[in-house]
Amino acid sequence: METRYGKLADSLIKRIKQGFWGIGDYLPSENNLAVEFEVSRPTVRRALQNLEENGFISRRRGDGTRVLAAKPTNSFNYATQPIADLLYGGGAERIVTSKKAIIADEELAHQLDGKPGKHWLKICQHRLDQQSQQMLVWGNVYIDFRYQDIQARIDDYPGFICDLLEEQHGVVINEIQQVIKPILLTNKIAKVMDVEEGSLALEMTRRYLNSRKQPVEISINIFPALRSTHQFTLKRTRQSLGEK
Repeated sequence: METRYGKLADSLIKRIKQGFWGIGDYLPSENNLAVEFEVSRPTVRRALQNLEENGFISRRRGDGTRVLAAKPTNSFNYATQPIADLLYGGGAERIVTSKKAIIADEELAHQLDGKPGKHWLKICQHRLDQQSQQMLVWGNVYIDFRYQDIQARIDDYPGFICDLLEEQHGVVINEIQQVIKPILLTNKIAKVMDVEEGSLALEMTRRYLNSRKQPVEISINIFPALRSTHQFTLKRTRQSLGEK
């Protein structure tokens, strides 16, 4: 059943599309709209929120409600909280199996998009489903060796490693780059994860960059296809008056 505010939103959008209000025009006040359409002010407010979220109008306190566009914006963004989509899934427990200092050879440097000879702290870890105890994620994390002292807290730290870097060293992560590609599991990884060799999986590489665009953490995680579901939502986001 369609809601009252949904019907009102459709009516207001129809008027905008028909040119009843042109781009830059102001809509009547909430009170006037409530009287005209015989609805409550909360209903008007919900309808206007819908129009704003879809890029039709701009609402500013002290400036009123102004028409921005006659069609919804084509801009879609992830409907997530900050870095929430980087979680490995609810109920997944991190298990650290080893920590050691390494020097990147040519093969690893290529994989990390870096140069051979760079020092890293390598953390081998996996994540278990707390109910089934199945391994959900197998992975390696590489930390800029300048911050190698965080290894003393890694095992029991409840949050992301990037959070620990910020907490302990004041390293601000300004950007996270993520690349996902399909792979076939090698015998080594398949055996550890107790899945069939050569079965499908996703390899997810994340690069955590500081303000100078330098990677301070790089993680490479393997998600077996039979145990993994990656889901996200895109929502329209309105454009500002200065955007085209």
